[in-house]
Amino acid sequence: MNQDRTEQLIRDVFADQAARAVDGRDVLDTLRGEPRRRYGVVLATAAVAVVVVAVAAFVVPEVFRRGSPPPPVAEQPRPAAAGPTSVLVGGLDAEGRTDTLALAQVHEDGAVSLVSLPRDSWVHLPEGPPLRISQVRMFFDTDKLLDVVRDLTGVRPEHYAFVDMAAFADLADAVGGVRVCLNAPAEDPFAGVDLPAGEQVVTGDAALGFVRQRHGLPNGDLDRVRRAQVFLQGVVAKLGDADLTELIDAVAGRLQSDSGLDLLGLAGQLAAAPSLHVGTIPVIDGAHEVPGAGSVVAVDPAEVTSFVAGLQGTPPSDGVPCIN
Repeated sequence: MNQDRTEQLIRDVFADQAARAVDGRDVLDTLRGEPRRRYGVVLATAAVAVVVVAVAAFVVPEVFRRGSPPPPVAEQPRPAAAGPTSVLVGGLDAEGRTDTLALAQVHEDGAVSLVSLPRDSWVHLPEGPPLRISQVRMFFDTDKLLDVVRDLTGVRPEHYAFVDMAAFADLADAVGGVRVCLNAPAEDPFAGVDLPAGEQVVTGDAALGFVRQRHGLPNGDLDRVRRAQVFLQGVVAKLGDADLTELIDAVAGRLQSDSGLDLLGLAGQLAAAPSLHVGTIPVIDGAHEVPGAGSVVAVDPAEVTSFVAGLQGTPPSDGVPCIN
């Protein structure tokens, strides 16, 4: 399939699906001319969901800018909605638990912020006992989780999205590898990672192991959250040089979102973003012991709300930071 034909198919597919929920499997299968396949429900981590949104933000607009003239006005996709957009991105493990979470926001000035919410954050509900934020969706539902995020951060996400963990490896390969830097060698048979210290490029299983490891890290899951953020930034930095077909292949079939999430409209907002601000909510105690519950992450909603509100004003990360 030549490039012009691929670009036209992408235009047709996204124009048709912009007014309804988008399933990445439909996009890829239309491009391939194949019948839709069924995938197992193996969902994963927040960072991949954000990468999927980033792919839509940077790759899709790039297709419309390459070489061929734009379609007639009547065929143009509808413009992005005005005002800020907030999306809760995350993933579920094999048992249906919310493994990790992040709140992505597109602000009124176009800046984008991403704040990670550690999965063991100890949260209080209006009814019932406190519990880990990762347990809310399992014991209640997604709407309750959105309410809990509102109470914790001061922002109730307008939308949500989850994706498959395997996208880590596929996305790293699709962009030709992601540059990372480690303070010390990383070796963990549980995560399947064996990497030297220093700056390096990770692909495939090494990339997946890089973001999965939490055993043997000084701050456990909090260090894993930081790795996911660095991976995301590395992927976004490489999107301009990536192969479009491989990127679509890497994310197709792995995105699940609410029916009202307009990925194409959100892509328009993200594509124009002047900056990306990344952070993790402030933690009082990363190993707070709760009788009957074990070790949890203690947080103060007032501090979290203040941090989320001010994240947009922090300097964006630059270069490749060395991390645990």
